[in-house]
Order: sequence, then C-alpha cells, then structure tokens
Amino acid sequence: MATKGKRSIYVGPADHGHSGKPLNVEGKALSAVRPGALCAQAATGINENAQAATTLGASLLIADKDQQRGKTVDDAWTINENMVAFQLRSGEMANALVATGQNITASGTPLSSNADGTLKIAVTPATVGATSEEILAYADEIINTAAVTLVRVVAA
Repeated sequence: MATKGKRSIYVGPADHGHSGKPLNVEGKALSAVRPGALCAQAATGINENAQAATTLGASLLIADKDQQRGKTVDDAWTINENMVAFQLRSGEMANALVATGQNITASGTPLSSNADGTLKIAVTPATVGATSEEILAYADEIINTAAVTLVRVVAA
C-alpha cells in the first residue's frame, strides 16, 4: 500500500468548519482491520464492513493507522486491540482501500462497498429500474488497482 507514497489515512480538508479534525470512533478490533478499510461498528467493537453495495444505510467509517505506536498504513490492527476509525463527513478526503482490478479513469468516479472492507467502482449508481448501489465516496485520483490499494477519495 505505501508503495504508492501514501503515509496517512485522513487527508482533510485542512479547515471544513470543524478545525480540520476527523470525527473519531474508538472500539475493539473484532478481527484484523487494515488501515484505510471500510468499517462497520457493532455493539462489541469495529470490524471490516461486509455490507453489500446495494444494502443502503452504510456509513463511511474508515480505519485509521495506529499512530500512537508509530505504525504505518501497512500495519493492520490486531484482533481485540483498541483501534481508531473515523467517520468521514461529506467533502472530507481520505486514503481508502480500493479493491483489486478497479480501473479508475476519471476523478469523481463513484465508489461503493465491495462487501470486504474495500471500495469498488459503483456499477449501478442510481440506475432507474435497477437495484442501485449506495455511493459512499468519489475517487479523487486516476489509478488502475493491480492489488488492493489506498486511493484518495472524497466522501459523498
């Protein structure tokens, strides 16, 4: 992941009416959670999100890296470890995990849940008559993901 030069998860903006600070969520890691992964909060902790793109109501909760212990974006949170994720608000940017094989050819490409903690290009973003996918974020860079990769996104 860091081979693309990504060193942080929360990107900003620097000032968005809340002093440039993300909305942190803390909890126990229910499994190994990768920094930049799309997460879901449960009563017992935080896990990578397995919710399908067509299941509406997902929040854009992204796992942060473990900054307190000097970990990098390549170091997953371990099971039962107290972890930090943040809730992206509309317009905020982060480096989030995008699934393998996503050819993002334009900035602003809509992204939805891949049901495995990563984002994917939305196939049916609000197509009339079809089961539409919930758009969680938009790509903010052009990239072809040969592996699961951190990609800069803007929250929807």
